[in-house]
Amino acid sequence: MRISFAAAALLVVLGFAATPSRAEDALALQLVTQPQNGGADARPINIDAGDPVTIGTKLALIVSATKDATVNIRYTPSDGAAALLAQGVALKAGESKRLPEGGGWYHVTSGLGEEKVAAEDASGAVLAKTSYRIVDATAIQIGNLATESSSGGARTRSIGGVNLGAYDQAEDVVAKSEAVAKTLEQAPPANPSTSRSVGSNVFKRVANGVVLVVNGDFIGAGAVLDQNGLVVTNHHVVAAADTVSVIFMPADGASVDGAKAYDATVERIDVVADLALIRIKNPPPEMTLVKLGDPASVEIGEEVNAIGHPHGEFWSYTRGYVSQIRPKYGWDDSFYQHQADVIQTQTPINPGNSGGPLLDDEGELIGINSFVDSEGQGLNYAVSVDEVTRVLQMHGDRLADGSVIEAKAGDSSGGESTLQPAADTGGGNDYQTWSYDDDKNGKPERWGVDMSGDGKPDLYLLDQDGDGEVDYGLLDRNQDDKPEARIIYGDESLGECDVWEIDDNEDGKPDSIGMDYDYDGKPDVIRPA
Repeated sequence: MRISFAAAALLVVLGFAATPSRAEDALALQLVTQPQNGGADARPINIDAGDPVTIGTKLALIVSATKDATVNIRYTPSDGAAALLAQGVALKAGESKRLPEGGGWYHVTSGLGEEKVAAEDASGAVLAKTSYRIVDATAIQIGNLATESSSGGARTRSIGGVNLGAYDQAEDVVAKSEAVAKTLEQAPPANPSTSRSVGSNVFKRVANGVVLVVNGDFIGAGAVLDQNGLVVTNHHVVAAADTVSVIFMPADGASVDGAKAYDATVERIDVVADLALIRIKNPPPEMTLVKLGDPASVEIGEEVNAIGHPHGEFWSYTRGYVSQIRPKYGWDDSFYQHQADVIQTQTPINPGNSGGPLLDDEGELIGINSFVDSEGQGLNYAVSVDEVTRVLQMHGDRLADGSVIEAKAGDSSGGESTLQPAADTGGGNDYQTWSYDDDKNGKPERWGVDMSGDGKPDLYLLDQDGDGEVDYGLLDRNQDDKPEARIIYGDESLGECDVWEIDDNEDGKPDSIGMDYDYDGKPDVIRPA
């Protein structure tokens, strides 16, 4: 029986009032450009603060508000005085506006060096800012931005070096910068159906790996991580339960009511980060897996995707933007105080999305959709994937007070164990694995593998030189922490065999030497040491 918590009544999934523990920025600015030869329907590309651009770049500014605000947009060129680019821009909480209005673009016409854009309130206080760098250009005139309208028009006055008139439609151009080069290579053509296909592709790729988690009368979502049935979800979805039910997405047209429900056990919880790992009993074969993404690759302004079951609308897809990345963010609900690295998004989520994945455009999991700010609009939060990775490496349950209860099958060697997803071998055996960070440097040096299927490691793989590759293995079939053999792996490409140092009496000295020439995990020749 797992530990029983005061939350036995269970949270209404994502319906509780979550209150951020500190005040947040009211605005965010995101510069965007457009793919080469892209029309009005072409997907925009983000230009992040400090990115290099070249003369001829087309830029637009996305102003997003998390609270009601009226702002002025101030532009500081690299070779002139600051000037107002837009004045009295009014936004409601959760709203975004594009500048210039009317679908036009700002053109970088000259200059060299850093140019800044800031959002200010009526007092002149800066609420948000961004910048870019003009490279490989010659400073010919003061002021480097000009506006263009979709309808065309005549040039008018210049204020502070910024031409605020309407320009005739110019030839489509784009920044040839190091920051966007790779993105441009993969940019979709000017085709509305293509530019709208990103979300569709993400859903088709990942949706079968998103499950419905049923805990009594309450529902949530989860993401399947390995072929052994490991699923990540929110702690408040499973709450005090020992077991829950899991349902996979039915075939098109089929009802959820008639779908098979799989039993799943709650294997690990982190109440503080509001995360839980559950394991499906006798999972179906060849499940779609949700790959964990890289938290370092997540950027503000990036488009993201969510799949879940809002208000019982099963396997619903939504899309939005990353508003901010907030390390060690605190929030509370009716039962617990929480803290974790979170991703703030404008991606619409509702009760039933809890535990479901927040995905990048590659379909990789970058967060677990967890809570909303009930006092604001468009303030949605996902616990970051780095927290998921940490929970996978925990060696016990973390309770609300931060204390850790050791797992029943804990690691006797003192290293940190993990329930990390087993490697997908493409149809071969999938073994439960553990990783151990023995020197506490944040990188595992040792991995345990359960070859016998009894839930305990009997083969250990070691990275002796810290290069991330296995150097040798230790076989401990009787699980007494005294290896019966050390396996030194040879380079198959060089024709080197695997060498077994066999220690029958477990005294730490090899009694015989085995050679495995066909790499089948068994010595082909054994000689006395």
